[in-house]
Amino acid sequence: MRQLSAMRAVAVQLSAAAVLATPVVAMAQNIVLEQILVKVNGTIITQTEFEERQVQVLREQRQQGFINENTTDAVLEDLLNQMTPQLIVDAIDELLIVQHGRELGIEMDTERFNEIVENVKERNNIETDEEFAEELAANGMTMEDLERAMERQFIMSTTQQIEVIRKIAVTDTEAREYYNENPDEYRTPGQITLREILIAAPPEAATGADNRLLNVAAEAGLEAEAMDALASLAVGESFAAVAARVSDAPSKANGGLIGPLNEDELAPTVMRLVEDFVSGDVTEPVRTAIGYQLFQLESATPASRQPFDDVRADIADRVFNERREVEFKAFMERLHAEAVIEWRNDNLREAYEAQVGTTQPATSS
Repeated sequence: MRQLSAMRAVAVQLSAAAVLATPVVAMAQNIVLEQILVKVNGTIITQTEFEERQVQVLREQRQQGFINENTTDAVLEDLLNQMTPQLIVDAIDELLIVQHGRELGIEMDTERFNEIVENVKERNNIETDEEFAEELAANGMTMEDLERAMERQFIMSTTQQIEVIRKIAVTDTEAREYYNENPDEYRTPGQITLREILIAAPPEAATGADNRLLNVAAEAGLEAEAMDALASLAVGESFAAVAARVSDAPSKANGGLIGPLNEDELAPTVMRLVEDFVSGDVTEPVRTAIGYQLFQLESATPASRQPFDDVRADIADRVFNERREVEFKAFMERLHAEAVIEWRNDNLREAYEAQVGTTQPATSS
């Protein structure tokens, strides 16, 4: 708790000095009179409220191990500067949603709050109200703080249900259209297992544009070795045995086995060689950049597509989420268009406008 209190003190100090650039005199006055950062439709966001958001982010960063008691002031200052623009955007957006929810008559009564508390206590094996109060205190909260936070969250969630979620529907026809228009999303690539024999060319030998050795005799020797391997296969020796005996590839230890591989992972030139093969078919020796190679098709599973019924729910979720983002953006644009935002801190206003890219006029006083 001592460390947490120290962290909050650092956060408050930095947010005042580095982020909001509040004069010392004004800070002294704030002991008595709270500083207003911005008014949104007449409702204020104070410096203390905003600092609480900053402290909460720092607390989360600490819990995740990104900062600790050894973190320097410079690092904390940089973190605060980075997170401040999005924090003020979130604060204003949340306030607009809550205001709209209250206009709709949404509120959380005491009975609902008590139900939430009991559920939280049950999930965390907390038996008494005193234990629950201690847990809240350990996290820097009182029961009143929790009730305000839960009411805010309840209003926001219910408002979005009414203004966004309930306006979205995905029909079976729309889901099938998405399925037909995006065939690759539900494609399962074919799998291929091969065996290979490599008669390797000397890695540092001079070659021409066709990858063949400039030393004609040496090139002929490589080709002869590859043809000997093919001849061994023709008289009945297994591909695995020939690979183990003559191949220069690392796969010789496993009888030349490669795979299984997704067909997308296989070199296109090799894929073309075996695309019409059945299991057991063998290629002629093929000259490649590394030497002469022979391939045998061990097995192949053709590409397939997941049936629509198997992916219907996934498609519905995906389309729903895409539409929710669009609908939510439109909802917030309506709220912003109707909002009266009066800034009392120009630095914060600039951070806000840079974050949202807004061009709407704002009143600063």
